[in-house]
Amino acid sequence: MSNKAKRGTEILYGLIGEARQYDDAIILGRGDPDFDTPAHIIDAARHAMEHSSGEASPPEGILPLRRAISDRVARRNGVVYDPADEIVFTNGGQEALMLMIAATLAPGDEIIVPEPNYNTYKDAVAFVGASVVSVKTSAEQAFRTDPAEVRAALTARTKAILLVSPNNPAASVISRADQEAFIAIARERGLVLIADDIYDVLTYDGIEHVSAASLPGGRERTLTLNALSKTYAMTGWRTGWVTGPADLMATVRALKAGVSGPASIVAQYAALAALTGPQDELERMRSAYIERRRIVLDAVKAMGLSFGQPQGGQFVFVDVSETGMDSVELAQKVLREEHVLAYPGGAFSPDMSNFVRVTFLQSEDKLRDGMARFKRVVDDIRRTTGQ
Repeated sequence: MSNKAKRGTEILYGLIGEARQYDDAIILGRGDPDFDTPAHIIDAARHAMEHSSGEASPPEGILPLRRAISDRVARRNGVVYDPADEIVFTNGGQEALMLMIAATLAPGDEIIVPEPNYNTYKDAVAFVGASVVSVKTSAEQAFRTDPAEVRAALTARTKAILLVSPNNPAASVISRADQEAFIAIARERGLVLIADDIYDVLTYDGIEHVSAASLPGGRERTLTLNALSKTYAMTGWRTGWVTGPADLMATVRALKAGVSGPASIVAQYAALAALTGPQDELERMRSAYIERRRIVLDAVKAMGLSFGQPQGGQFVFVDVSETGMDSVELAQKVLREEHVLAYPGGAFSPDMSNFVRVTFLQSEDKLRDGMARFKRVVDDIRRTTGQ
């Protein structure tokens, strides 16, 4: 099967599998923090295994955890949700996004999706028989999604708008004014806003994260995803949640009960400890990301490549068009010749085949080494092609 015929998810997992062959591989593609999960969270999980492993949980999660999520969302995102019927704890952000899509869309419906975007949303939309209507963005505009272009893409079949901020993979952040414009569109057309806030604490250069649900007219029509994987280094724990108004959440809760039932009780108590315990590790990790981001940006600039200014998240979306190679081909070349894994933009959107996503989720030394290896490939291409 050709690269173009493969789904984005297949391409990425294929590259991950190939990277495992190399003992000296440096992983600059996957979005998995390299930090250890904080010790007090592990201790809480160990205690739960010893004392609570047989405890029953409702499908939406234990009440103390839902209360902790409510407190966190009120404090961080400025939205108050009732733990009784407006919060569902999920098996990570992946299940959360699937539940939101399945609760919102039916066969024949359409959802507006800015490009590029996290490719699993497209898989979920296809699974329920709905269709994606893409709205293009550009590096020159820092991958901002223009509300006017979203409005122009609406049809009679449009049921929802996807808002991922900070965006994955483009690292753009939706401004307050643009969020207000999207809410206005949704109110006029009776649409649901599907918001992904998973990187909400990771913004840079004074950029503000604004949750759509926190603004006038937003709460009653917004389903919001979040998870602990990025901020607490808990990727493998599968700890996420969905929040939203009770009427929409009733469907989310019913789907959760029917599809998977409650998340692991051990993971739930670990999540409770994360949300209610010491928070000093978060700031330590965030400070490290700021410095790592600088290292990657400096390295990309030294290569003479352009990029969309990363306003949030844990990655840089780099324009590699001057190499003359498709992003999948370039990612394969860098992996096979220098054992560095970067994610091709073409796996996120066909229109982004000139970009690669580079994460800054490795130690500073590994980042410098990985980017130096990447540069050797780019320099070799320039010598070969005479650019």
